[in-house]
Amino acid sequence: MRIIYVAGSPVPSKAANSVHVMKMSHALADLEHQVTLCCPKATDSDLSKQEVYDLYGVKPNFEFNPHTPFSSRIGLILYAMKNAALAKREKADFVFSRCLFTAWFCSIFGIKTLFERHDAWENNPTAAKIFKRLMASKNCLGLVVISKALEDQITSKFGIERNRMIIAADAADPLPETSAPPPFEKVKGKINVGYVGHLYKGRGIDIIADAAKQLPGMEFHIVGGTDEDLTYWRHELKSHENIHFYGHMSHNAASRYLQHFDVLLAPYQKKVSVAGGGNTVQWMSPLKIFEYMSTGKPMISSDLPVLHEVLKPDKNAYLCIADDVDDWVSVLQSIQKNPTKAAQIGATAKEDFLQNYTWLRRSEKIIEELPLK
Repeated sequence: MRIIYVAGSPVPSKAANSVHVMKMSHALADLEHQVTLCCPKATDSDLSKQEVYDLYGVKPNFEFNPHTPFSSRIGLILYAMKNAALAKREKADFVFSRCLFTAWFCSIFGIKTLFERHDAWENNPTAAKIFKRLMASKNCLGLVVISKALEDQITSKFGIERNRMIIAADAADPLPETSAPPPFEKVKGKINVGYVGHLYKGRGIDIIADAAKQLPGMEFHIVGGTDEDLTYWRHELKSHENIHFYGHMSHNAASRYLQHFDVLLAPYQKKVSVAGGGNTVQWMSPLKIFEYMSTGKPMISSDLPVLHEVLKPDKNAYLCIADDVDDWVSVLQSIQKNPTKAAQIGATAKEDFLQNYTWLRRSEKIIEELPLK
């Protein structure tokens, strides 16, 4: 099929959604569909197209088509119109959009459109009205959501029938079978505990800091964060000799660290911020969870209801009370004492991941459930 895939935010960027759209475009193309990814061009990047493919670790099996970035409502409308015109000109079978305006314009112009949403517009009544109009269109194929919890919220808030929604959790790529040497110095006999991701509020960096203070015999490694966040946390934790910050790095480079950690942490709190603001804790499906599962290493995650859609306590993950540092310390100590159990939990997580949560499997699921006939 000919698919125009549309992002609503710039590529490349440090945001997780840029990883999502690049990986989805690659996976759809791997299924032998003809894919063009349209996105706003990043104003702070001068990378070539090939360098962007390399940055995200994907083959150039789809067309990367960045547009002039927009900074106003008129610019957004023009962006949506360009995408709709491209879909018409290329005779696309459908447009797969993460941009609401593009999805709406395409439906108005008679183009079959699949829309994907990762929250329920809690604070944007205008977008909510447009969404209702989109879902009422005969040209709207349906809605992709990232969790059952988000499906429940959208059903309750908008009255959308469940058979018009496809639940597809986020995903990750399998890691290479062989890995490069550790990109950091390992201390013999010490457990290396890793965290990869942003340092926004609600990501639990304070939990990691408090745990490190209580566990001087373990090394804690933090990959990611903006320059501003890094400056703050490095200052706050300068007395913690067993916490190491590595800063933001490409998705490809970060995966090298994941492969060499012994334990992985996902200490999400009860309010989790994202790049654009807002709280996603009720319905999130974090990329980090699936990237961790892909390693086959034991993961400790906050025990949040939405994560139970993927994580099963003491089967494919350890779950802790989100804001109880003593609970996190206790589980880390239990992993140290019982490495055999920890290894089995990591292996089960990897098996679950390979069966259900790769980008290729996500793309297959969406295409399989798409009402195109």
